[in-house]
Amino acid sequence: MSSCDPFEWRRAVKEKNWRCEPRDEEEAKRVQREVTKVAEDLWGPVVGWKVALTGKSRELFGGGPITGPLFRDGILGNGSTVEIIKLSDPLLEPELFYCEGSYFLAFEIPDNRYGKKWRELNWLMLLADLAGSYKVAVGKEVEPEEGAEVVVRGPGAEVKGALSLEKVRSNSKLVEDKEGCKLLGTVLDPIKPEVGEYVFSCCGKEVRVRFV
Repeated sequence: MSSCDPFEWRRAVKEKNWRCEPRDEEEAKRVQREVTKVAEDLWGPVVGWKVALTGKSRELFGGGPITGPLFRDGILGNGSTVEIIKLSDPLLEPELFYCEGSYFLAFEIPDNRYGKKWRELNWLMLLADLAGSYKVAVGKEVEPEEGAEVVVRGPGAEVKGALSLEKVRSNSKLVEDKEGCKLLGTVLDPIKPEVGEYVFSCCGKEVRVRFV
């Protein structure tokens, strides 16, 4: 039986077995608002917003785009360490982070509290669960350029592409009415991380994160 109780969500942060299957977008947004209040007790105040399901992932999850909150304790410094064993199905997404008038390279590490693989979820379940909000490692300030090469290297991965500022601007509109910093969507396909260090490079700068 589905239970979208936000206090059950809080318990499931560690146990990874939340049960919530919203019937529609309105319910999913209501649940997200309730869960956000509970999450602030764990992770500190909301300091910004993220966008998700803006590309091919919309087809996988059956809907989108969606937005979710970013929390103070989820913002990590460059070179930070994340314990992979504690997560349900972590991903690694190279993104641009916009804060106080500047852009920064960032690695988002989204996760879910359902204890499931992403392919087992739908967009309403993800929306209710804070749009997968978890950690963001923020690196160097950059001056993004259209078509600039973006590269991610790490264990089992070497992925290259080109920066699309048109996509960044489009994603920015999804959170233009929100206060705080903005995480503006992945600039390359998400990576399934392994133990070890990953580096995201663009525009002469980089950000690093290590999984243990």
